[in-house]
Amino acid sequence: MAWRESRLMQVIWTVIRVYVGWEWFSNGIDKVFGSSSASWVGPNAGTAVTGFLNSALQKTGGQHPDVQGWYASFIQNVALPNASLFGYVIAWGELLVGLGLILGLLTSLALLAAILMNMSYLLAGAVSTNPIMLFWEGLLLWGGAAVYYWGVDRVFLPRWKKWRLAKG
Repeated sequence: MAWRESRLMQVIWTVIRVYVGWEWFSNGIDKVFGSSSASWVGPNAGTAVTGFLNSALQKTGGQHPDVQGWYASFIQNVALPNASLFGYVIAWGELLVGLGLILGLLTSLALLAAILMNMSYLLAGAVSTNPIMLFWEGLLLWGGAAVYYWGVDRVFLPRWKKWRLAKG
């Protein structure tokens, strides 16, 4: 057994996983049900995303721009025209990623989604806690099955794999 799979590391991985999950969950819960929900998933869905993306577009100038030209093109041609959809995807994505990580349910999928969101935020020029979260998420992915030893996946994944083999 590698050190990263030891009982001590299982506990440490769980603490980190729940912390990262809580960060996502608390942000998502506010966007879906909190005071800012109207601009994410409510009657004004897309308003918050539009503001964020327009701010990102302002960071495209200069010799070393915070937002690269190819990403600015994505923002202008894909994200902004679909800001309402992106509002729902971001808000519910943050909530579900957080819930998955807290419970240890579909942990690897939740971590991959978290990495995708953090990379998207970084590419849009929003530094904040994104590099730190990205570091923890990458480390958790590297931790493998020990990360969800104390989670729902410990029971769910073997049963799901057995069911898939029987079905298929």
